[in-house]
Amino acid sequence: MLGVTAACGSGSLNDSSDVTVTNTVTAGPQSSDAGSPSSAGPTSAAASSGASSSAAGSSTAASGAAQPDGFVPTKLQPGQKPPQFIVVSFDGVGWHEKWQHWFDVAKQVPFHFTGFLSGTYMLSDQTKMAYQGPGHSPGKSSISWNSPSDLPVEINDLNQAIDEGMEIGTHFNGHFCAGAEPSGNQWTTADWNSELDSFFSLVENVKKNNPGVDLPDLKLDPATIKGERTPCLEGKAEELFPALIAHNMTYDSSFTESGVAWPTKSPQYGIWRLGMATFPMNGTGKKQITMDYNFYYTQRNASSDGVTPEQSAADQAQVLATYNDMYNATYNGNRAPLILGNHFNAWNNNAYENALTSFVLDKCGQPDTYCVPFRDLIAWMEAQDPATLQQLQALPPEGA
Repeated sequence: MLGVTAACGSGSLNDSSDVTVTNTVTAGPQSSDAGSPSSAGPTSAAASSGASSSAAGSSTAASGAAQPDGFVPTKLQPGQKPPQFIVVSFDGVGWHEKWQHWFDVAKQVPFHFTGFLSGTYMLSDQTKMAYQGPGHSPGKSSISWNSPSDLPVEINDLNQAIDEGMEIGTHFNGHFCAGAEPSGNQWTTADWNSELDSFFSLVENVKKNNPGVDLPDLKLDPATIKGERTPCLEGKAEELFPALIAHNMTYDSSFTESGVAWPTKSPQYGIWRLGMATFPMNGTGKKQITMDYNFYYTQRNASSDGVTPEQSAADQAQVLATYNDMYNATYNGNRAPLILGNHFNAWNNNAYENALTSFVLDKCGQPDTYCVPFRDLIAWMEAQDPATLQQLQALPPEGA
């Protein structure tokens, strides 16, 4: 297993409720000084605006290439603290209203995110036979299929995301988790290679695979897809990572860590390990994977049946308080990046979307705080002197 096994689901294009995963998270191991000089954050190649990643007060010369959102990583100087990075990502990304919600948030504060696309959203219920998952029959998927009319909507949303500097990664395709075997825990490197081959083929051949549907050109360049999160965080690193290397990918966000710590590379494979943390849920002391579905499972056993608006509001407040606890611990401590995994969902009367929205609007753009995709975090880490990065990675985790 890649760290703690966590439950996660991907919503269909118009309905985030068709989550078929039952594998759940359990608590525990399964699964500096605020007065120092200001941090060396990114500079911005773009004009400073509500949607750009401009650096507040950084005078350090740029030491890395500009990213698609204008982010330019800078090298830490002696005595400087690193920026506080917040990395938000969404699994599946197949719901128009949710795309538009987060685009609107990004117009209000400097916020860019990563969307892990499910490749099956490049097909419809009429063309689903073009996909066959490892060990499964053609046209089978644990998440529902689009209608033909959904396809141009999804492509336009992806194009808007790319135009606005968001990062697109892969959430693979059929979302086969425990209970829909063979799932990721049983897959070999050959299976993961097959699943990635299918993903890239679906992205590159969306028009060919959907004849008779008037589709815009998809702007997504497959060469820019450098990372992934496996469905339900399933899989074995020794089987998955060679397939990532074979597809020119550089990071994984499937495994989890105890506490919030600076990411490291896999010594054997050279893949950045950018998994979510376990952190105590506010008011409980229970360690919790920082993914919306895991909060949902802990609070409501992953069911909204009979939940009142007042109960959902209390759950929302608890999740927001947990995010704030994480931020305060790292901002005033090791400054390790907060990696928050999410879905396009309406679970628990939108409690998790609302909590994350409030957190992003409050924190993104705060001093020395940068809300960026995984791509930008990696660019910043790779711009640092190796000895400096090693010192950060050696700091004890917060909330472990």
